[in-house]
Amino acid sequence: MTKEIDLKELAPYFKALHCSIRWDIIEILKDSPKSSDEIFNILTESKNNKNDNNQECEGKCLNGRGRDIQKPTLYYHLRELESVGIIESEPKPSEQKRAPEKVWKLNMEKLTINLK
Repeated sequence: MTKEIDLKELAPYFKALHCSIRWDIIEILKDSPKSSDEIFNILTESKNNKNDNNQECEGKCLNGRGRDIQKPTLYYHLRELESVGIIESEPKPSEQKRAPEKVWKLNMEKLTINLK
């Protein structure tokens, strides 16, 4: 899906995309859908330490410490990307009697901003 937005609609996308961990999540989901656990494992195993000094996440960004991410932090970032429709989730069937795990996938291929 391609999404086209006007400049006045940019603020929610800027908020959702300002943090490097969210770009990492998009990169992880680029090729195929992944479960929350798969995303978490890829991020915690990542040897690519990114430096993100942005304070907009109120301390929830990784600040370059990929191995220190906690599940609540991951879910926060996933929900921010989902809130603007960049990613979406579907419940993954579970054989156990616990809440179903979510499977996340990219919901758009392209985001176009009209500057005029």
